[in-house]
Amino acid sequence: MPPEGSCVTRPLDAIDRLILARLTDDARLPVVSLAREIGLSRSATQERLARLVAEGSIRGFTIRAASPRAATRAWLALRFQPGFACRHVVPALQDLAEIRLATSTAGPVDLLLLAETAGTAELTALRDRVAAIRGVASVETTLVLETQIDRL
Repeated sequence: MPPEGSCVTRPLDAIDRLILARLTDDARLPVVSLAREIGLSRSATQERLARLVAEGSIRGFTIRAASPRAATRAWLALRFQPGFACRHVVPALQDLAEIRLATSTAGPVDLLLLAETAGTAELTALRDRVAAIRGVASVETTLVLETQIDRL
């Protein structure tokens, strides 16, 4: 498998793009159903899938679970203390199940975290735990009111 972030050297053909589109819509689509939809045999479809995985066009199969209606979502913008970087802080975040996404950034914010908690009390507790991590200088919390586009 190519290293993370590497480019696929072979261009994708129309069938590859169709496979990727269908699996983007439904990663649990059975191979037999996918084969039927794209007009290939099951074995030919499995070979294509294996190649797409090996080349890095498909990096994994996953689900997107629906968030509970009562969930509180917020962005936590972290700034690090001088001399600290993601490699020092991110390992301490790994066990915090409420952190859904962590993205390093360029600019005044070093790391953006998307958090999801049961309510504001839990969000406050999470924010306090994150702020206490060695290397974190400050945490700015922005509550998510409504998600307009979600392609994650």
